[in-house]
Amino acid sequence: MTVLVQLLAQQVDTLGYTTYVFKVLDSEDVALLGTRYIMCVRWPNWECRQLKNGESGYLDFKEVRAGIDTWYDGSRQIPYKYTNIIFERFIEIQADEVKENFKM
Repeated sequence: MTVLVQLLAQQVDTLGYTTYVFKVLDSEDVALLGTRYIMCVRWPNWECRQLKNGESGYLDFKEVRAGIDTWYDGSRQIPYKYTNIIFERFIEIQADEVKENFKM
């Protein structure tokens, strides 16, 4: 799923996993999701530039369910061990674009 967000906070743990907290900016997305905030995790080996708190842009994320959803390790499908919301990508947009084009 892709939604318009603003990064509020982030934390990197000792294993290199980054947890982000985003505020959903579009009121239609808030209604669809049932929440104004998304907390997701970026894997240590997932390439992405360092995000800055306060940045606005489009967040692409997915929810995975332990034991149901799988990932490919190069030779076979492996079930996820934990249920989580996974960061996939973030595309920054300018703050004035957010104010002009979206209901906040």
